[in-house]
Amino acid sequence: MMPRSNFTKKCLADALLKLIKKGADIDSISIQDIVEEAGFSRMAYYRNFKEKGDIMRYYFDSVTEEFIKRTNTNFFETPFDKYLVYVFAHLFSHRDLAALLIKTNMFDYVKEQFDLKLIKEARTNEEKQRYIFFAGGLFNVYYHWLINGAKETPEEMASIISNYISKP
Repeated sequence: MMPRSNFTKKCLADALLKLIKKGADIDSISIQDIVEEAGFSRMAYYRNFKEKGDIMRYYFDSVTEEFIKRTNTNFFETPFDKYLVYVFAHLFSHRDLAALLIKTNMFDYVKEQFDLKLIKEARTNEEKQRYIFFAGGLFNVYYHWLINGAKETPEEMASIISNYISKP
């Protein structure tokens, strides 16, 4: 069973995403709109989040954590080409949301996740710089793959990347 605060956060995140999917711009969505859509009070919102961006960060963090648990993928232990297949398959499964985020100029939240999940693992400054480079490159590849219609399969994308970049 999900703890109450996680349930509330998930409902608020789902409500915000639903409003965005309806075509609302995040800046025009009020806190009141979010809590009414979710069926919670403003107090519930402020107990869990300071700003709407925090909701998006929570959502992407939960999607990323779900991916890690589901695939049991470890950047350091999984063979690089296999790791990339998992990553691109995950990204592909969320392409509709990503396209919506691109349309609403909110795609930078995805970039935050790329940075957070990869860069925080660095043990040295040299490793950190390699991960920054890799996270930025992977994010850019993902962005351009999306805006070009994601025509290649996740396996094809993983093959393309692993053929010209070695594991950072």
